[in-house]
Amino acid sequence: MNHNIKKCIEHEIFSPPSFAVLLLTWILPATVLEAILGDLMEEFDERSKANNKSARTWFWQQATHTSMIYFKKIFNSPSFIRKLNIVIPLVLFSTAFTLIAWLSYADNLAEYAPGFWQTLLTGQAHMALFDGAFWSSIGDYLGQVDSVWFLFDGPSLIITFFSISLLLYLDRKSTFTALQMASWGYALVILPYIWAIIHINSNHFIATQIGPIMAIGLITFLYMVLPVSFLVHRKLKQVESNAKYKDEKIN
Repeated sequence: MNHNIKKCIEHEIFSPPSFAVLLLTWILPATVLEAILGDLMEEFDERSKANNKSARTWFWQQATHTSMIYFKKIFNSPSFIRKLNIVIPLVLFSTAFTLIAWLSYADNLAEYAPGFWQTLLTGQAHMALFDGAFWSSIGDYLGQVDSVWFLFDGPSLIITFFSISLLLYLDRKSTFTALQMASWGYALVILPYIWAIIHINSNHFIATQIGPIMAIGLITFLYMVLPVSFLVHRKLKQVESNAKYKDEKIN
């Protein structure tokens, strides 16, 4: 065997798992990465002299455990959650808009999976997201959008007004935490859509009656997701400001 190839194989075998090292590099802050990785590599070298296989298993366990500790710290930080609270609602808003536009302009469901029409008649508009025909034709439907009037729905506006008013009232009454605001707010976002599905499946509606009910669920979702995101965002900023103020006061 070529000496260089043999050397590379031995280096790969007696080195810690490369993906485990990469995982640590991705998750750990730069301020602690070098020290933690150095300690793990040193311990790995000692263990690999006795049993390389168990040393690699040990390294994976330590890398996973350490990464989870720091991932939880990142995930629980107000700044990370605040960013997540911006990105996810924007994705949900875009998805709801796309579904509403598709329902408003779609005129041929023959190319969709068998039974799709029956699924749609149960109010489960979100199932379109799992059909390839939806994504292949959505550009055509969005191209037909020439006004925003199809987004106007009186009942959805009323539900949105009362839901946001309820959130603000409860916040003033008991001073919501960011988690409580998010829990209540996003529950109220999804509730009309769940109600629409249950209502459709609990009654015998003809096809022309199902559309308006689905519209209430989806359009209310569209109306509410960004305002709720803003309210949660404001709460999270308050948490950050309070934490910063406490740190400055201590120092």
